[in-house]
Amino acid sequence: MNIETDAEYIVFVSSSGHCSLDCTYCIVNPIVKHQPTLSFEDIEYFLDNVQKKTALIFSGKGDYFAGYKKNEKQLARLLERNVEIALDINGVMIHEFVELTEQQLNKIRHINLTMHYRQLVDKNALEVWRKNALILIDKKGDDDNFMLGTILSPPENNLWEEALSFFEKAIFEPVGQKIVLIKDVNNPFNAVDEAKVSALQAAFSHLITEVREEDFASRFKNHSHVLCPAGKTYFRIWNDGSVQGCPYIPALNDCGNIKARRLEPRKNMFRCSEAKYCDCYTIAALGKMVFESPLQQ
Repeated sequence: MNIETDAEYIVFVSSSGHCSLDCTYCIVNPIVKHQPTLSFEDIEYFLDNVQKKTALIFSGKGDYFAGYKKNEKQLARLLERNVEIALDINGVMIHEFVELTEQQLNKIRHINLTMHYRQLVDKNALEVWRKNALILIDKKGDDDNFMLGTILSPPENNLWEEALSFFEKAIFEPVGQKIVLIKDVNNPFNAVDEAKVSALQAAFSHLITEVREEDFASRFKNHSHVLCPAGKTYFRIWNDGSVQGCPYIPALNDCGNIKARRLEPRKNMFRCSEAKYCDCYTIAALGKMVFESPLQQ
């Protein structure tokens, strides 16, 4: 997820322990259902401790809006703090989003909305998603940091054309919003799948922004080490309250637990030789990572 911010602290927050969908290609296995969720007070504890402008990137295990009740208005309350927010959501629920003020909306720096077509059909939620998507587009669609995408997963290739036909009529024709096709990195594409992708690009070129295949490691391939703020000013906070500087480096795995009201950040940057993950890409894109001398070619 791309986000532009001048915030001192960057926090990837997997706040919700529940997802209303059951996508077969979900990278979370098993899909989270009815697990613990972060309350407003939990997140507030972190903000009160750092007392600096913080970018909260809500993504991860469950869908953000599935993690709290609408009347709790967690998003609206957080937007009253010294924060900027990014949302990675499925669009089935958007709670109090429609009620946000212009000032609050300006603090939402990125929205990544995904159309999980097969699940929307199976859950009889196509119309709900359409209405919510149009609200999100109306409020933030003119922002360069708004992205609407759909996952191309080979086991569901029989639905790709149908999904884009739905999108064309429901979203593109009324408001002109285009879509990003995201290739499922966990399911290999054979020649037939690739041919179908090419056919989609030809048939729906007017509404496709790009076909994307994530490759986080390539940004770091010419550097043996980086200096990373993980555990110092970059964190992952999980729905059970655990705080990590980095989930991939054992030395950075435990920086506290906000449900237990414990926060133990590092004092210094971490010199790392494992920069290749999505967190690394986000940190680097925000200019928070220091690249050491490039490898000799």
